[in-house]
Amino acid sequence: MGDGFLPPQAPGPEPELGGKPAPKAPEPVFAPQGGQVPPPRAGAPPGAPTWQPAPQPWAHPQQRAPDNNQAIAGFVLSLVSLGLLVVTLGLSSIISLGCAIAGMILGRKGVNRVDAGETPKHRGLGQAGFWTGLAGLILSLIATAAWVAVLVAALTDDEFRNDLEREFDESQSLSAAALATARVALHLLA
Repeated sequence: MGDGFLPPQAPGPEPELGGKPAPKAPEPVFAPQGGQVPPPRAGAPPGAPTWQPAPQPWAHPQQRAPDNNQAIAGFVLSLVSLGLLVVTLGLSSIISLGCAIAGMILGRKGVNRVDAGETPKHRGLGQAGFWTGLAGLILSLIATAAWVAVLVAALTDDEFRNDLEREFDESQSLSAAALATARVALHLLA
């Protein structure tokens, strides 16, 4: 009939622990409202629990470290700069240039806040915003120079203009037209 389970044992000393009884759980500490300790009860037996003021965590809220919004904004603007360059194939290079510069400035300010001890948060994010902004700045300058060269070539060179019109006529979408323009520009430069 044994199903492998033992019946519950009564609490008591463990033989492996040398026969010492288990320690008693501490008595609960109660604090009345207002944290005032009432006088001891008359006729209370010795060792009866007494009222003790308990710490009130709601009385002194812990200070939160200030956020480093500049580091976050710098990183986001730097990512927006690179994202616009990729999505628009460099056509938004002027907007990307502004976002990259703002991202670099805000990223550096976020790092400086951490270094000055104003906040311990987001130093790495500020550094990433600065370096990503620098990459966006360089790529924006390159894209701006490339599109200016394409525009100048389209305005001054008849052969380039004819090739560009032929590519636009053959293309089906705006992204294909932008790629065709870049291909014609590279062909002209080569």
